Amino acid sequence: MEITIIRIISPLSYLIATIFYWRYFADRRSQDQHIARYAESAAMVIHTTILIILGLGLGHVPLAGAFQALTTFMWFFAILNKLLIHEGREYTLGFFQTAVLFIIQTIAMIFINVYRPLPAILQNIYFEIHVLLNLIGYASFSSAFLAGMMYLLLYHEIRGSHLGYFYERLPSLAYLEKLNYRALLIGFIFNTAGIIVGVITGKTAWGIYWTWDPKLIAVAIAWLIYLLAIVGRQSFHWKGNRLAYLSIIGFAWILFSMLIINNYFSKIHSFI
Repeated sequence: MEITIIRIISPLSYLIATIFYWRYFADRRSQDQHIARYAESAAMVIHTTILIILGLGLGHVPLAGAFQALTTFMWFFAILNKLLIHEGREYTLGFFQTAVLFIIQTIAMIFINVYRPLPAILQNIYFEIHVLLNLIGYASFSSAFLAGMMYLLLYHEIRGSHLGYFYERLPSLAYLEKLNYRALLIGFIFNTAGIIVGVITGKTAWGIYWTWDPKLIAVAIAWLIYLLAIVGRQSFHWKGNRLAYLSIIGFAWILFSMLIINNYFSKIHSFI
């Protein structure tokens, strides 16, 4: 399958899954749920195929440039949501998952440079491990974002005593809070490991462990946001709404870092 064709098919397949998940979310018809799950699985197979084609053509995992990294990031997001969300068989959340996949995969496929190689100095296994660990962490943070967004929608509906649309369709607040914190914790572990490997890689590549590059500052800010969420939950017993807000803020910051800071502000870290 040609790369130009699959770049079109990949986001469209997520769009089909999104449409049927929406139909299931709105009407709770089991037939729509089954079609949505099959369409989602097909979309993930297509997504995997494009990563394999890119990887074989480039000679490494697609990580060169923000949009190569973005589609790899979305693949991890799809896998983790299968494990985290579908484990509880809460398929009403599938609409929000596939909608995010469709939007961000579309952006990645429009702007991706499929021929951009990694700089020679960064073509080593430690750099790839560093980025992959961070992308897994960010994918888990994205799952936390979804859970947090759903939590707030349901929380405000219950608080306002208007038990209607979301109350009838979403899982309980307890389930969403548990899902949010679980995703936060997994993401924080992988992100921390990725930063540690990155510090070692930076020393090898540039001869320094740290520099005040905008990208590195952005990474540190994201890490601190999630550290605050975990410490707040463990030490101060913060409830689900505070965790939800921090999950949304952290995810928005990560996207801003990947799409804006990487491309327009970073000096030594603009490759990813």
